[in-house]
Amino acid sequence: MVSLLVIDDDHLILNLYRQILKRYGYQVHTAESGEEGLCMFENEPYALVITDVVMGEMDGNEVAHRIRLSGRGQVPIIGISGTPWKAHAPYFNAVMAKPVPMKELVEQVRILVDAYETGELKGAPLGEVAMDIS
Repeated sequence: MVSLLVIDDDHLILNLYRQILKRYGYQVHTAESGEEGLCMFENEPYALVITDVVMGEMDGNEVAHRIRLSGRGQVPIIGISGTPWKAHAPYFNAVMAKPVPMKELVEQVRILVDAYETGELKGAPLGEVAMDIS
């Protein structure tokens, strides 16, 4: 079963994403802060990360940046925000505006997970990404 990590400081949104994505066969792990999400990412293999962009102490941009610099920096990341212009685009494979249509979210997850698992994920290799976003 494909494992996803969803990070958002809004508990209701976390539950909504978890319920929807589970219906489509994904194993969904959730974190209520950027710090908690990074800790989980470091300890478990995930095929994709979804993160809110605007959060408390550590925002989604910082989460995505740290993932990109990690040893598993090619994991696809979807940024979600009510203010999508605040997302630092090079960190994310996709940025979606809230409220996110669930059908579109599920489709984007499917596309990115499939591309990641087959090695066909578009974009620069980790080394190039890390250089470009540092």
